[in-house]
Amino acid sequence: MPNEETARYADMFAALGAESRLEIMRLLFAAYPEGMTVGEIQEKLKIPNSTLSHHLEKLRNEGLVNSRKDKQFLWYSANAQTMEDLLAFLTTGRSRREGDNRVSNEHTLEHANNTPTQEGFMFEKFFESIFQKLFGSFSDRFHLRGFERFTQKAVNAINLAQGESRRLGHNFVGTEQILLGLLGEGSGIGWQFLNSVGVNLENAQIEVEKIIGRGKGNTAIDIPFTPRAKRVLELAVEDARYLNVNYVSTEHLLLGILHEGGGVAIRVLKNLGVDLASLEQRLRRALT
Repeated sequence: MPNEETARYADMFAALGAESRLEIMRLLFAAYPEGMTVGEIQEKLKIPNSTLSHHLEKLRNEGLVNSRKDKQFLWYSANAQTMEDLLAFLTTGRSRREGDNRVSNEHTLEHANNTPTQEGFMFEKFFESIFQKLFGSFSDRFHLRGFERFTQKAVNAINLAQGESRRLGHNFVGTEQILLGLLGEGSGIGWQFLNSVGVNLENAQIEVEKIIGRGKGNTAIDIPFTPRAKRVLELAVEDARYLNVNYVSTEHLLLGILHEGGGVAIRVLKNLGVDLASLEQRLRRALT
């Protein structure tokens, strides 16, 4: 690692040393990926605008946050990629991009690390512990080790799952929302297999609403996962390891749903006439 690169990461880490900046990062990771306006951050922290502007500019200069102008509002959002690079450097002595062994097919990762098995496990533990300490609310959204190995398509599906929860006005993300997220993602292997058995976003949304109905409305940025949904995510990570791959993608999320076997998502698939055992067998054969 060149000295100037080491210095860059040292500056990033130092920028997180101020209590106010750490609180800003907590807020922005809780609001990830949408972000917050300057006014919203100021309302939460109750610090003078001039002080807040100084902290935000310092974080932006170090690449830890991104900013954008939307009409009269200035928005800030956490730069998760930079944080992953910083954490990779702290554990391996090189940036995530240097450590990646990128794959040239559909499974090319944006969040993979090609460390050996034991080192990879240690990295996951470190990643989880750091995010629990620094950005507990963000880490708490997923409740599993190995999130840094999720592909962009898997992350998109999870974000869409939260969007489906908001659409129906619920304050949770269940297995049914993860299923809808896979269908809404619209291109991954999970979506392809669901589509092959006649399941699409529209018919699944209808079945989900029949079963759980509509809630009273929810505008929360951070929506918690139900215990079954957390288990689906954990099983997705476990299945990826069992299949000896160093990423978690949409096919593993679908395997997690099928493996968990008891959530609303399973009821939806049954109502749509899906042979669950056959679907799981076909998917596992395709991945081995």
